Order: sequence, then structure tokens, then C-alpha cells
Amino acid sequence: MRILFLTHRLPYPPNKGDKIRSYNILCYLIKNHEIYLGSLIDDKNDIQYVAQLQSQVKGFVFETIRSQIKKIFCLRSLLKKKSVSVCYFYSSRLQKKIDALFERIDFDVILCFSSPMAEYYFRSTYKNRAAKPMVRIMDLIDVDSYKWVQYAEQATGLKRLIYHYEARYLLQYEHQIAGTFDHLLLVSEQEKKIFLQELAAPNINVVTNGVNLDFFNPSYPQGYQIQKPALVFTGVMDYWPNIEGVCWFVESIFSLIRSAFPEVVFYIVGSRPAIEIKNLERTEGVVVTGFVEDVRDYLAAAAVCVVPLRIARGIQNKILEAMAMGKPVVTTPQAFEGIKAVPDEEIITAESEESFAAAVINLLKNPAQAQRIGEHARLCVEKHYSWENNLRILDKLLLEPIS
Repeated sequence: MRILFLTHRLPYPPNKGDKIRSYNILCYLIKNHEIYLGSLIDDKNDIQYVAQLQSQVKGFVFETIRSQIKKIFCLRSLLKKKSVSVCYFYSSRLQKKIDALFERIDFDVILCFSSPMAEYYFRSTYKNRAAKPMVRIMDLIDVDSYKWVQYAEQATGLKRLIYHYEARYLLQYEHQIAGTFDHLLLVSEQEKKIFLQELAAPNINVVTNGVNLDFFNPSYPQGYQIQKPALVFTGVMDYWPNIEGVCWFVESIFSLIRSAFPEVVFYIVGSRPAIEIKNLERTEGVVVTGFVEDVRDYLAAAAVCVVPLRIARGIQNKILEAMAMGKPVVTTPQAFEGIKAVPDEEIITAESEESFAAAVINLLKNPAQAQRIGEHARLCVEKHYSWENNLRILDKLLLEPIS
């Protein structure tokens, strides 16, 4: 089949949540289909990977956007009562390239990854000129409008007003998508439930994430020298939920752990650390690494992996990766949501500052228990989080007749 796959960011390298999912979907579809890829690039470092993607697909069109300038430009959408996210990820230059593909290729399927990419279908002058109707699939991933509701609850002042605005108008846009596309994809049953609270949509399918079980493996050598015992958090560190969660952990939980284990070190591992994250290094025992070539070096050396997110949507890949490495994970109920793991056997959940600290201290005091939970965690992801198994539903949706 000829499939047009539109992504809001380059689906490579698979080094953050959305790119991990889009890359694995791309790899799955390439095996049996003719893929044409259309992407935006908002990180200049990703330009180096264009040639690699071009070699993998039948056709590839892309455009770059300058993030800071684009954010200022998108403030105009506030006056038009339209989603800021949709404006940010829209490029008229990319639209022309996509329309040129529509003009010369009779696509069987269009698959949009993330809600703003639907705009390229809505604005296309060629979408209704095809010799046969296309199957239209939208991977919403998470319910992004609800994410903005969560942001607004944590914000104050002007930010709070803007976040409420975005939640409202992005929800309207999600409704438009649900009424247009043949199939909607969400990452978990929890996200599906949230979506159905706002709109009765019979065309929702859950396609959960996976993890590369060969890459993230307990057999990875622990050759990297870091101070121990080590607590490790991994993630892109200019992303607000990561910033908020890590700051909460350092400011409210880490001192409780150090009172029991004065030698413990907390490694914050991830690219683009915001100023709030850099400032945390003033706290004794906190190390901010910035970008690292391979997060497995730190995961392999971790005594405990912590995921203290209080704002979380969908499936947390950082949890799956740590579990795949055979590491015990302590996380919040918010970050745990959607993950098929048994609490206290395959993962530890804790909500309050005191209970979170107590859970980490208990694992540090009882390495045999920590090892057992890590081993069970690995078995859990082997059972539930194979990309190959979880993406097979796409085979059915690609062929399903259009209603």
C-alpha cells in the first residue's frame, strides 16, 4: 500500500517520547508498504539525520521551523481563537510539498502523527481529488487538550490563562479530527477513557508503546564509572513535566533519602537542561549530565530509577526503558498510569514526599528486594511491551473499509 506518513517532528533519532513512537511505527510500516514521509524539523541538530531517513522511505519531504520565532508568530492564533499548537506545527511551505505528493501519487492511506498534522489534510486542495478514498488514520498519542488542563492547574497568572485557552481550542480541534478521520489511535486505555468523557467516538483504537528489548537489556555492561549508590532520572530536560517533577524530587524528597544514605547521588540524565535544572546542581549529591551518548551507561549503574512526575500523560517510555534494563523503578501514580505492571512486585508507586523517599530508602537498604523487583520488571516488559506485537493492530486498520 502507498502510505503518506506525516509527523510533527523528524522521527529520528528515537531519543524522546514522541520520536520513539513515530520511529517505531515507521520501521513497522516500511517492512510491507511504500512509505512517503512528511515531517517538520524544529531542532537544527536533526538536519544531520535527513539523509538516513531518505534512504529508508520511498519519498521524503520536510521543512524546518525556527522554534523561538515560530512561538512569537503563533501568538496571533490567540486573536483567531485557534489552537496555538496547530499554528506552531503548520508550515505553508510543507503544505505545498505535501499537496505536490497528493497531486502525483494515489495514496491508499494517510497516517497523521499528533493532532496538529491533521491541518495538512484539512487544508489540502487535493484531498478530495483521489481516484479512490483514502483510509485516514490519526495517532493522537495522548489527549493533548487534557495535558494543557493539567498545565493550567499548575500555572499562575498569564500562563494559566494561555494554558486554559489552548486546552479549550485544542479540544475543539480534536473533536474535528474525530469527526473526519476513520481511525483514531491512543496510547492507553486511560487516554481513551479521558477522550470518551468529552466525545462519544466509536473509532478509537488503543496502540500502546513498546520498548527495544534488545537495546535496553540487563546484560548491558556496567563499565561506566559513576558515584554509587546512584539514583537516576532520564528525560529531555527542557520539557516542563520533567522540570517540575525533578525539581520537586530534589527540593522535597532527596534530602530525606540522604538523611538515611548520605553518600547517595542523584543523576539527572538528559539533553537541554533548563536553568531550573542546572541550578539543582547547587544541591549536594545532585549531578546534571546534559546530553549523553547512551543513557544505558547510567541506567546500568543505577541502584534505583526514579520517575517523580506529577504531570504525566500516556505511557512513560523512561519507565519502560528502566524496567527493560532490569532496574527497580519508583514512580508517582500519575507516571504509572497506563503501564501494565503489578505494583510492589514489578514497580513501586508512591504519591507523597514521605512515601516516595521511604520507598527509595527501602530499596537501597534491601538490594535483594531491589534486584527481585528489577527482574520481575524485565519479565513484565517482555510480556507486554514488544513493538512488533503492539503495532500489529495497524495491519487490520490499514485494510479496514472506510465507513
